[in-house]
Order: sequence, then C-alpha cells, then structure tokens
Amino acid sequence: MVLVSIDTLRADHLPVYGYAKVATPAIEALRKDSILFDNAVSHVPLTLPSHTTLLTGLLPPQEGVRDNLGYVLSEKPATLAGELKKRGYATGAAVSCAVLVKSTGISRGFDFYEDDIEPTSAGATASKVQRSGFETEKISEEWIRQHAGGPFFYFLHLYEPHTPYEPAEPYRSRYKDSPYDGEIATADAIVGKLLDFLRGERLYDEALVILLSDHGEGLGDHGEDEHGAFLYRETLHVPLIVKLPASRRRGSHVARPMGLVDVFPTVAAVVGMPVPRGLAGSSLLEAAEKFPGRQIYSETLFPRYHYGLSDLASLTGARYEYIHAPREELYDFVDDPGELKDLASGLPPAFRSMRNELMAMERPRQPPGASDPEQVKKLAALGYLGSASVAESEENLPDPKDHIQELRQLKLAEKLSSEHKYGEMEVALRQILKTNPRLVAAWSSLATALHKLGRKEAAILALEEADRLVPGSPETLGHLATGYLELNDFQNARLEAQRAIAAGSSAEAHEVLAAVYFHDRNYDGAEQEANKAKEGYLGDRRPLLRVVLALVANTRGDYKQALSLLDAVKADGQAGRAVLVKMEGLEFQRATALMRLGRAAEAEAALREELANFPDNREAGRALAALLASEGRQEEANNSPAEMTRRVGKDAPAGPRRQRPAQGH
Repeated sequence: MVLVSIDTLRADHLPVYGYAKVATPAIEALRKDSILFDNAVSHVPLTLPSHTTLLTGLLPPQEGVRDNLGYVLSEKPATLAGELKKRGYATGAAVSCAVLVKSTGISRGFDFYEDDIEPTSAGATASKVQRSGFETEKISEEWIRQHAGGPFFYFLHLYEPHTPYEPAEPYRSRYKDSPYDGEIATADAIVGKLLDFLRGERLYDEALVILLSDHGEGLGDHGEDEHGAFLYRETLHVPLIVKLPASRRRGSHVARPMGLVDVFPTVAAVVGMPVPRGLAGSSLLEAAEKFPGRQIYSETLFPRYHYGLSDLASLTGARYEYIHAPREELYDFVDDPGELKDLASGLPPAFRSMRNELMAMERPRQPPGASDPEQVKKLAALGYLGSASVAESEENLPDPKDHIQELRQLKLAEKLSSEHKYGEMEVALRQILKTNPRLVAAWSSLATALHKLGRKEAAILALEEADRLVPGSPETLGHLATGYLELNDFQNARLEAQRAIAAGSSAEAHEVLAAVYFHDRNYDGAEQEANKAKEGYLGDRRPLLRVVLALVANTRGDYKQALSLLDAVKADGQAGRAVLVKMEGLEFQRATALMRLGRAAEAEAALREELANFPDNREAGRALAALLASEGRQEEANNSPAEMTRRVGKDAPAGPRRQRPAQGH
C-alpha cells in the first residue's frame, strides 16, 4: 500500500476537479484507475494536526494535536502504521518538511521514517527547511524496492505546493504567472515518477494507492493568502483519490462528504484488518445509505494560539458549511462555490441544525506545551509563528475576520525577517501595534527584529510587553531569560528561566540556567541543566549546550571529553549543520584542553583565534603569554599579550556568553 500526501493542495486547482489552468497528467492517469471523492474535507488546515488525524483516524480533540507547534502525538492512539506493522507489514515513510519530524510523534509505527531535513548551509533561509519532493521520492523508491517481496505500507509526503512557491523547471517558466500552479505541476511530475516506478516493479496493479492533501491554500480568498486562520472551502476541500487493487471501481466517484479520518478504516477494510475501537471515521467504500446527513468536523486553534483571536470550528455537509465563530456563518457551496454569500442572518433550517450538532460535540481544548526554539525558528521560516498568544481560560476573543489585514501585515513582517530586513520589519510591526497593541505575536516578532538590530534592551522591553499581555508563556519567558543572559544580567536570567520552567518547562530555559550555574561555578548544576535542555531539543546540535558541558568537563579534568564536544561544535558550524555562534571562551576552553593533552601548537592557534574574536579576554591573553614563555619565546610573550590586554581594565569572564550572531528569538 502507498499513501501520498501532497501538502497544501487545493482540490479546485486540479483538472480532475474541473480546473483548467494546470496540467497534471500523472494525477489524471491515476484518477482513471481510481475512485474520486468529490467532497473530501480536511479536519484542520495545518500540516501536523491534519496528518495526525489521517494516521490515527481520530479528530483533533480526540488525539490531542491541535497545532504545528507545542504538540506531540501521545503513545495512546493506535496508528495506521502501527496496526499494519502488527500484521506483518513493513512500514516506511519519507517526509519533505520539518513540520513532520519524528519528535512530533508522527513517526510512531514506522520501521523507517526519513526526516533528515536541515538547512544546506549556516544561515540558510528557513524556507530551505524542506527538501525537493524529487529527493524524497528517490528515497521512497529505494525503500520500496528493498521491501517489495512482502506486504508493505509506505507514506510519501510532498511539500511542493506550500510556500514559498518555487517550482522546478520547466514548470517555473511554464507557470511564471501562477507559481502555485507551477508547484502543483512539479508535484504531479514527482507523483508520475513514483507511479512509473511502481509499474516498472510490477507493483502498481495490485497495490492500494491513496493520493490526498492535508489541507488547501487561501491564495487571497477571504483575505487569507496561506492557511490556518480560516475554515473556508479553499483550505478545507482537498483532493482524495483511491486506487483499489486491480483498479476495482475505476473511474467512479463519490459525492457524499468524507473526511481524512475515513482513510484509516478504509485501509483496514481493503486489507482485511480489524478496525481499532473508537475511530471517528468509516470506510470510504461503504454504501452511501450508511451516511444519511453526515457532516464533517473541522477546526482551527491557530488564531487563538498565534494571534490571540478566536478559534473556529465548522461542519461540512453535502451542500452547506456552517462555521462557528464570534459571528457565525453559513454557506451553500453548491450554488456558491466561493462561499461569498453568508446565509446565517436568515437563520435557515440548515443553520440551526448544524449549529446544534456542533454545539453538542465534545471538543476539549488541549493547550500547547513548550516548543523547541530551534523547531520554532524552522517553522517560522515556513510561515508558522510561535505559540501561545492568549491565556487558555480567556474566552470572547475577537473574530479573525475582523483582523485579517493585521494578520496579512504580520505575515509580511515575517517575510522581511526571512530576507534579513530587520529595520523594515521593525517599522511594519510598530505600525501593526498602533492598530492592535494587544497582538502578542507582533510584540514577539518586534523583539526578534530589535534583537537582530543589536538593540537587546529594547528587545527585552518588547518581550516584557508580550508577557504582560499573556503572562506565563514558556516561550516568551525562555526568550526573556536568553535576553538577560546576553546582557550578563545573571540574576534576571535565572529568574525568567525558572518562571519558564514552572510555566511548562522550556529547553531554552534549562539552557540558560546551565550558563547561569556555570557562571556561579555550580558545575554540577550546570551539567544537570545542560542535559535537561538536550532532552528538550529536537537534535543534539545546540552549540551552547555542548560548550557548557565542555567547560564542566575541563573543570573536572576530563580534557578529552571537553575537546570532543568543542570540536563537534566547530565541525557542525563549518559543515553548515548548525549556525556557528561566536562565544567568548569557546576557543580558550579548547586551548585549555589541548594544552593539558600536550598539543601546544594547536593550543596556541586556538588562543590566537580566541583573541582575534575577543581581544578583551585578558585570561586568554595571559594563557597565550604563559604558553609562549614555556617554549622559550620570551620576546613574543613580553610584547604580544601586553598589547592584547593593554585596553582591558578588568578580567572578562570566559564562560559561554552569547555574542554575534546570537541565537534565541
């Protein structure tokens, strides 16, 4: 079985749904062998929660993942991959963006899950935290070829239609006036490669192949350029194509509303697998009579947790969509496909019945937890802002419809950030805040701009305003702790880090505490906090953490361990696997380990690099003078360090104080 998810693909931009401005020969060929579902609906217009509903068969309030940030799929729900694995299937997957990394829990049940997606160079733009679907498809071919001798389930995730719209050639030139369609054409070419491979391996005919999307894209409809803020048809109506073994029911279509939660029970029905109890959906292959009046639930908490606006929920039936918002809406999408005429004010029977059904649903709201700052930065580059922006208990929030222009302006400010235009970003954000000074996401973004401009005290003031509006956000408090650390205000750095941990734990806060404890010569505490921070981050490439651990190792006389950690930091920076942050004391500590290990020439080079980066580091100057004197180079020892330290009035600490370029916000 092969499941293909094409991220951010609107159904109404495919020829199989009547669109004429893009050519998708591979998808059209697949459709001829398949069942086409006319009214397939996403349950949430965000990548991670939509895929967790797909792979668990549960609605977001049931499985608990409500946003791309701050959520991890728990061990409790059964997963499609896990159930197939129990029945002897090999299970593999490859994804094309950082939203679906293993640490989110999405990989549960897969024997093989390829998510090695990193920027190709230090300082690479966040949009590069995705990879070409052609690369992901190639990985898929290799895995399928190795496992084709037995039953297998493979999940291929493509990210091409998602922003930024950068189609591969020849589609870039062919669709220069419509790059979103160019991305769709690119995705179609990738799907064509996979299908040709399956045919060549003689797997296609008897395979179950499902092609779908997790959600659509606004493209300016209703004022939303991308997705997440609204629940209109353009972001919820998704393609769904199911090719059964031997192409049974080829060319047919199903008009009744279906949801992505129906995919799990459909697969179970096709392969003869029992359906786990409690799934929200039913097999797509069951007769229409079993679904009288069925309506599909969708939601978005994105406005609440990112903008401090009201969350939304909706029901989609065969003809109408009801949207529960501060100002409720009802649309007849059969007669009004663009959902331009709101019928709610007339209180038609459909409005009353759909509203009553939605209000009767149990929809517990699980708040987000603390997010890995590195993951936040990656997702920000893909257009997702950090969470959370509103107190969990707060109700009667503003309607997103009334603030769409501010949200668009905030997106534009974030684009300026990706282009490193921080001065323009500051101007744009201050204009937004004149209109809506309660927009917490704007204060957080302003802190980022000010920090990048070197105005660290002003950045802290912006973060304090965000904390005043929404007290206790672990993310905001973690950034505050980092800001104070960068100013060598260890007392406030400790205070804000402790507040962040008390508010929900924060890897960034543990990282700051590690540096504070090291400054206080509490080496045991520094090591414990650094290890806690490592557990909270997605990867083990945080430079500051390894520097802290190396400093502790040097203090304890474990020079080989210290050098190994510090060399790894440098290697990652030079290879582009992590941003190499210049930290006062890093090369000094390398030199300390090298001298103790008898590698004097390398120690000298490290000390000279330390002094080139931080000429005011008196301790490093003294160490270099002592090293030169020990080798009989007295003239150099007398002159060079004196010049290096001449301007210094007092010793500078050699601990891990973050400098240019700083990490954090």
